[in-house]
Amino acid sequence: MQLPASLAHISAEQDWQHTTAYPPLGFIPFSEGALGNGDTFGLYWPIGREASEPIVVETWHDEWRIQPHFSSLTAFLQAHATAEDEYVGTPTLADDPASPRATFLEAKEQIAQRKPEAAIALLEAALAIVPEYTDALVLLHGQYVRAGRIDAAVKVAIQAIISPPSFGGPPLKALQWLRAQPVPDGEIDPVWRACGQLSFHFGGSKENADYPVLMTAIATYLAQDNHVGASTLMQTYAELMSAETVSFQERYGFDATAFIGRQIAVSAMLPQGSRDPATLWLPGVD
Repeated sequence: MQLPASLAHISAEQDWQHTTAYPPLGFIPFSEGALGNGDTFGLYWPIGREASEPIVVETWHDEWRIQPHFSSLTAFLQAHATAEDEYVGTPTLADDPASPRATFLEAKEQIAQRKPEAAIALLEAALAIVPEYTDALVLLHGQYVRAGRIDAAVKVAIQAIISPPSFGGPPLKALQWLRAQPVPDGEIDPVWRACGQLSFHFGGSKENADYPVLMTAIATYLAQDNHVGASTLMQTYAELMSAETVSFQERYGFDATAFIGRQIAVSAMLPQGSRDPATLWLPGVD
């Protein structure tokens, strides 16, 4: 992963280890901007963007959410310098034109003003930075459907389904819509092929048939050498399963430590390198 040029201006936790599903793999916290309520800002490398400098996100730990506020550490530091002792919130687009969250919020405003094309352009820009931004994917899917852009809507629906709940969702409307689309002969995406078996209703039951389907999809992505898709869905699976009871996890053979180890191993096969934070501080390793 590519470290930001302004790294010396923050106190990143160099001993940070990914031991739980949340915060997601690819996140490293730092203390600047923290209010002391358990939430923290941190560096985050979007999946498949490991060779680029990270964005800056904030954890909302009570909700198990990640908010991608700043497009770069430089943009965060500028906001932090002017905030003094006040909370460093989502920047405006004037202050950080590439802020994924500011772009998403402006897209919602454009939709309210009945300007769908402007909203689509904004959402596409946010997703170019954070492809697993589930909130933006769900919103973009609806706009593509309304615009009659069915092929694009299918791709975004699949991406919304495999993207982590920490970045938004749930993608229930996208899933319901995808179920109604005829699967072409020879379609290779395992989520589209199996979407009729998914409910995306989690918790409160002793069994859930979604989990075996998602595990099969992960295995298929790996067999297809689609390591970005596999890494994305593995993060989603880890977050969903970690929210279940211990007895539920045991019934499905989920061991968090072992699964995270597998996530790290799979991330080492990504085109732009591993997402393991431990490799960042090794001499000679980017």
